[in-house]
Amino acid sequence: MLPSSLDRLRNALQVPQRNTDASKMFAAELAYGRYRGPAPTDARRAAVMILLHENRHWTDALEPPLDRWHFPLTLRVESLSRHGGQISLPGGALQIGESNWQAAVRESEEELGVCLADVIRLGELSASYVFASNYLVTPFVAFLPSEPIWKRQESEVADIFEMSLRHLVDTGNFRIPLRKRYGISFRSPCIDHEKREIWGATSLILGQLITAIRVAFPDSM
Repeated sequence: MLPSSLDRLRNALQVPQRNTDASKMFAAELAYGRYRGPAPTDARRAAVMILLHENRHWTDALEPPLDRWHFPLTLRVESLSRHGGQISLPGGALQIGESNWQAAVRESEEELGVCLADVIRLGELSASYVFASNYLVTPFVAFLPSEPIWKRQESEVADIFEMSLRHLVDTGNFRIPLRKRYGISFRSPCIDHEKREIWGATSLILGQLITAIRVAFPDSM
């Protein structure tokens, strides 16, 4: 049975959202709205997973529900040719014959080292086009009833860490630092988490989730 707080979130995810507008607050100055698409015809398809599970240290039933739910993020290995050293949601490219959901589950199992046989799909967010790698990425939100023990895929994942939904929606964790890439300086919003910055495509996707959370839990904002 789905916990009542996640049932509220699932219902919010079914309501049509202006997800590209939700992503806009996390778009870099040089994005020029490309994340909205349409993606080029040669763009590869990929899928990622926001995998919610109960914080094993959560014990107070009266505690706000946003503190109860956590999800994993991965730090990609520096040597990867695409997005090396960046923070991502678990997921990856579709294989031939796969659906977006199947790819998200398979890639998440590989990267996190967990079995997702009992995972419950809560909803799907709008696809985002990642210009730098020419991927059209479909994000899913899901619930893992069992307690996970992460075991990173060493060839791709340098570290796995967790973020709570409370931390995600806390505006005090939001910054717009100046960055420099390929000799160009620009501002790009990010979510701070334990001296790490979540920005780029990952923050664009999480911006959509923030909108859904605000719909589901207006009394917790």
